[in-house]
Amino acid sequence: MPNTNPQTLTSVKNALRLLKLFSVKTPDKRLTELANELGLGKSTTSRLLSTLLSEGFVFQDPVTHKYRLGQRIVSLYSGMVMSFEDLAEAASPFIERLSHETSEALRIAVLEENEVAYIYEKEGSIKENIGSHVGGRSPLHCTSSGKMLLAVQNEHEMNKMLNKPLFKYTSRTITDSSELKEQLKLIRKQDYCISIGEFIDNLISISSPIRDSNGQVISALTLICPTHRMDDSRINSYTNKVMKTAKEISRQFGFLTNK
Repeated sequence: MPNTNPQTLTSVKNALRLLKLFSVKTPDKRLTELANELGLGKSTTSRLLSTLLSEGFVFQDPVTHKYRLGQRIVSLYSGMVMSFEDLAEAASPFIERLSHETSEALRIAVLEENEVAYIYEKEGSIKENIGSHVGGRSPLHCTSSGKMLLAVQNEHEMNKMLNKPLFKYTSRTITDSSELKEQLKLIRKQDYCISIGEFIDNLISISSPIRDSNGQVISALTLICPTHRMDDSRINSYTNKVMKTAKEISRQFGFLTNK
């Protein structure tokens, strides 16, 4: 019979919460920092760390005594990347063509918990900081890929993902869940999403879904560029190109449509 001990489940949840406290900006942390951020006592946090250390999920620097993610995480990440190889291989020639046509940065994003994770990237002809790279994560509610992936969820999943305060990253970020849900309905109907300065000021992104043979959305193709290079005409042109490319990639997975 499965173990349904609430204490065991809480421990697992806390261990996962602990792992998620590490990021690119804060790759290593002390015990006290982790305990404070988790809202747990130092002794409880120390026991969690000991277990994670023994399994290789965290590493403790012998000099600074700070903790960081361990090699086991790298192995799991490598496995995830390998699982997306078919998608990257199928998408690559179409993305190369789109890159040649637009000269802008392109990404493929997937839904991972309450964020989008980037699994494929193609840089634009001009090197710029557009805030997203393979392995990176971005919020759902204010990125075109995030909103595109949110829009195709069923009502229960959508409510679960939006059932928390929505952080306001810029003056354009929508933080009212009711307003956002109305926008998501339109995004789902039109099969694309355009986000202008909602996550990062002066950046525009355009996304359209990639589907499998059953029509299920498995990822989002996204074009990202600075707003100063875009006008209404170019936005319309690029939106059509992104949608066309996403459908072509979807066909590689057996999704057939006459649209």
